[in-house]
Amino acid sequence: ALYVVDLVRFRQIAAGDRLRGQYQGLSADPHSLANLDQDLPNNMQAEVPIFSLHEDWLWCETWCSKDRLHRAKTIDLCQNPKTKEPKLSRARQIPEWEKYDSEIATFARKLADSGLIRSHAAAENVDALAGESKQSETADSSKESHTKAHEEL
Repeated sequence: ALYVVDLVRFRQIAAGDRLRGQYQGLSADPHSLANLDQDLPNNMQAEVPIFSLHEDWLWCETWCSKDRLHRAKTIDLCQNPKTKEPKLSRARQIPEWEKYDSEIATFARKLADSGLIRSHAAAENVDALAGESKQSETADSSKESHTKAHEEL
């Protein structure tokens, strides 16, 4: 789920406390947790008004048509119940995925190397964290970084 929040108003009406109380009530029923991201705001609509964003703000393969994908501002990598395709496989179908993943991993690695973040797991690319290695990496360095990342997680 994607939400845009007016934090001033959110705090004025104590929305966090209200949502937390409703969550506690829903969490008592194990069946309600299946759709918590939908049930929680829907059950609270009268107390914490929620307005829909334009459909281009969130695209998910489960309920959106592929002809809208190119306009999507965000993509929910939800697991499609029809295909059961893993989220990582779905992400790799997005043309920019590999570039962004590499840029983020490089930036996080610089932060980790300079001591600004402690976890080297954050500096790993998605292949290392998923247990897959790229052909361009040597087996030793991939195995070493994979082991280090998993130890930190």
